Amino acid sequence: MTSSALTTYHNSSPSHQTWDSALADVLSVLRIQYRNDDDVMLFLTEPDKLKQLQYSTAAKMEWNRRVIKEEMDSGIHSPPRSRRIAKEVAIDYIRRYLDGEEERMDLVRKIQVVTSERNAAMESVIELEREMKRLKDESVASNCENDNLKGDIEKLRTDVAAFRTDNQEFRTENLKTKEENEHLRGENTKLRDENKKLRLENQDLRNENGALRSENQKVRGDNVKLRDETGDMRSENMKLRNENQAVRDENQEVRCENLKVRDNNLSLRGENDRFRSVNEALLSENKRYTRDTLELNAREDEMRMLVNVMQSLLAGKGEMRSESIRVDEQAEEEDI
Repeated sequence: MTSSALTTYHNSSPSHQTWDSALADVLSVLRIQYRNDDDVMLFLTEPDKLKQLQYSTAAKMEWNRRVIKEEMDSGIHSPPRSRRIAKEVAIDYIRRYLDGEEERMDLVRKIQVVTSERNAAMESVIELEREMKRLKDESVASNCENDNLKGDIEKLRTDVAAFRTDNQEFRTENLKTKEENEHLRGENTKLRDENKKLRLENQDLRNENGALRSENQKVRGDNVKLRDETGDMRSENMKLRNENQAVRDENQEVRCENLKVRDNNLSLRGENDRFRSVNEALLSENKRYTRDTLELNAREDEMRMLVNVMQSLLAGKGEMRSESIRVDEQAEEEDI
């Protein structure tokens, strides 16, 4: 019985049933069973949501897990049981979706996209399951090997539990991401305020730039005038350079004359040295004459004093007497 049940998973088996076929078989039953539940009926009547359920990796994996468990426990593959499990998985998915766990399902899909290696591992597990079923078909009589296969299935269940743990970790990471998003939103608000300030500053800078441009235009006009003045100055400088060259030529001539004058000065210095020696002799003689002159002046002062005294004494006498005295004084002065 185990062999006949497990062989239904081969692609060539006509009794093999997939998640898509099982879901398609139970949709009409679900619509009838939950026709009074508006929320469930709204989900079952929307094609997009049905596609979401059909292509849900989590729902498909849960269906595969339950079907494998049922078949391993009973040893019989039963399409009605697969459809029942598909109905239970579908209604559980719809309930979770309606209870607000769509975000978790999206997170599971993101986990499946991000962890491509785990997808590959799951595919390897499925291949391993198929290989295990083939081995079961080949070794129906071997109960010991069957126990080993059950142990492998328990390992797979452990892996599923590990996947659930990883799912919880991803939820925690998602919450952290949400907190970071809130923080980034606050920073974005601050950056917007700062951007407004920068725009105002930019407007002020534009106004200042306009003023600087007008001032620059004035400066350019002044520069044109200065260039014209510079041209005049250059022409004047050329004239001054020509005059300077003429003065340099004249200075050269004067230098030549100065050389000649220096030669003359050398000869004149020799004559000056000779004249100095003569002048020194004349100065010594002049000093002697000056000393004699001072002595004579002193004597003359003394004589004048004597004459004045005599004049004062003889003031009462006649003019003849005074005339003779004057004659005598003149004679004395001539002698001196």
